[in-house]
Amino acid sequence: MRPREAANGRRGLLLRETFIGLVSAAVFVVLFYLWGEEMFPGTAGRMGGIFPFVGAVALTLAVALFLTEWFGFARREVSKVRLAARDFLFLCLLSLILMFLAKGVVEVLPSVPNINRAMPARLYVYLIPLPAFAMIVRILLNSEVAIIFTVAASVLSAAAAGGRWPALLFLLLSGTAGASRSGRIQDRYRMLMVGVLASPICAAGAIALELAFHGSAGIMWAGIFAGINVLAAGPIALALLPVAEYAFGYASDIRLMELAGTGHPLLKRLMIEAPGTFHHSVVVGTLAESGASTIHANPLLCRVAALFHDVGKVTKPQYFSENQAGFENVHDALSPGMSRVVIISHVKEGLRLAKEHRLGDRIAEIIAQHHGTSFLYFFLDKAQPQIQERRDSEETFRYPGPRPRTREAAIIMLADSVEAASRSLKDPSQAELDESVMRIVNRAYMDGQLNECDMTCDMTLRDLHAVSQAFMKVLSAVLHARVDYPESGKGPLSQVP
Repeated sequence: MRPREAANGRRGLLLRETFIGLVSAAVFVVLFYLWGEEMFPGTAGRMGGIFPFVGAVALTLAVALFLTEWFGFARREVSKVRLAARDFLFLCLLSLILMFLAKGVVEVLPSVPNINRAMPARLYVYLIPLPAFAMIVRILLNSEVAIIFTVAASVLSAAAAGGRWPALLFLLLSGTAGASRSGRIQDRYRMLMVGVLASPICAAGAIALELAFHGSAGIMWAGIFAGINVLAAGPIALALLPVAEYAFGYASDIRLMELAGTGHPLLKRLMIEAPGTFHHSVVVGTLAESGASTIHANPLLCRVAALFHDVGKVTKPQYFSENQAGFENVHDALSPGMSRVVIISHVKEGLRLAKEHRLGDRIAEIIAQHHGTSFLYFFLDKAQPQIQERRDSEETFRYPGPRPRTREAAIIMLADSVEAASRSLKDPSQAELDESVMRIVNRAYMDGQLNECDMTCDMTLRDLHAVSQAFMKVLSAVLHARVDYPESGKGPLSQVP
């Protein structure tokens, strides 16, 4: 992708996020204003009757500043919290929505007809649906962000619910219980099981808090409400998850499982129009999944992203060697510079197709980063005469990047190179395979392709060694020697008398 195109893309994304943020702020100002009769005094000196609106703007600003500072501090100081502007917006929206839900639960529910009037209104705090929201954050982002979100959302929701200590402590407990059991959720059944597993813990916590602060009068209803709240967290999260994915471009593990099937139209097209690339992608996925498992990265993301990492080749499959079996190499008739343009364009085309098919940002980022800024070594060697005559520069034969910024992107970049190199080996021994893998990994490291990954996601030398060993094991199985069948078994089938 060219710098100007990348800048235009970032500008468009910034404008979209700014627009969503301003519209959301306006909505919350209106909600705070409608809530203002009880929050703000009826008179305020010279401001008089307009003070509720001024107070609504001020409260929106104060809450936004609190959330921005809280999440900003976490992003700067917590190593695994890497929040983009989209993530800030998503977390702030969830926190504010939950704040108003808390207000509605403790004030609207007690006034609904046919509800037991003898039940104290304070008991409804155990119905605030923080566990479902914490589960969504854990599934779409990570555990560190989920804990930080739980604390911020608990403080705001407890304040909206009257600032009671039992409410704050219960929200912290239920949010943490939901988030801690939501790691690597790959199907809907497991999400429903989160509520089943966390419900007894939260019910016991609610009973203990109610008993400690208010005696034994309402402990039964406190336990029932808390249990129902956490049991319902799974279905609520399942209903809201697709909305969050669609609106913010996330891809949960459940979505990745849906994309992993070869029935996806993009994979079907790749299978038919570029079968060599499809086979290459499957092997890269196997390598990447094995490497990710050894260092506790996300194996599912690696496998699925690997299936789509070269999908841009489907627009010009004949220009890539894995699809040229039985055909003449079209690059023999092209200059190295023209070949470079065609080869590099598959990254841009892959991003376009990823956006068109809504694959999600996690896969799109890996598509953009899977070559980093590495050289096209074959065409660089072919272009050496022009470079020596100064008609070209070596740097023009680099991919435009960016370099990998996550462990998963780095693993796929290495797996992609290792698989391509292994195909050039003829009946390799185990020592040749091992040497090839180490050469590819060392070259990427020495060329600086893993520098940004080192800074953002702690890709250590020990991790690189473990990933290399996993690659060697998979390649030795994929490229194992086969039995040489006798000549008698190679002829035509004999007819049965």
